[in-house]
Amino acid sequence: MKKKDIKPDTIYYTTNFDVLREVVNKTQEIKNNDLLVSEFIIRLGRYVTNKSGLVLVSFNESKELNGCMVVSRHIDRIGEYVWIDFAWINPRYNHLREKFEEELVGSCRIRGIKRIQMRMSRGYKAMNKLWGTYEIGRILEKEVI
Repeated sequence: MKKKDIKPDTIYYTTNFDVLREVVNKTQEIKNNDLLVSEFIIRLGRYVTNKSGLVLVSFNESKELNGCMVVSRHIDRIGEYVWIDFAWINPRYNHLREKFEEELVGSCRIRGIKRIQMRMSRGYKAMNKLWGTYEIGRILEKEVI
């Protein structure tokens, strides 16, 4: 992927080292991110070398990263699923959310994968009030139709 050939707000799959470095740097910029960067770098390397994951990126008109998503393929007793390891979209480019979702769902359909999973880490007040508990994450799943 050459920067001069990039079209703004288009989703690309990449293994380009410089772009992967930008994605890793983005994980460090995000507030309240509990992702362990050293582990994330190891996983990224594994995904690229054995093709068990994908890195999707998009750029703005100035050829700067404005969205990225790192996903990996897994299997459990129910079947195959895609796990979203990391996703970020610049708030100024909210229209990219749908594009990333469409790209990911399309990729799952092609590969016959029926589920997409991700983890979130906010918004758990009810159980805290009732039991005094706290959550450090929650797993969400979307069915691919």
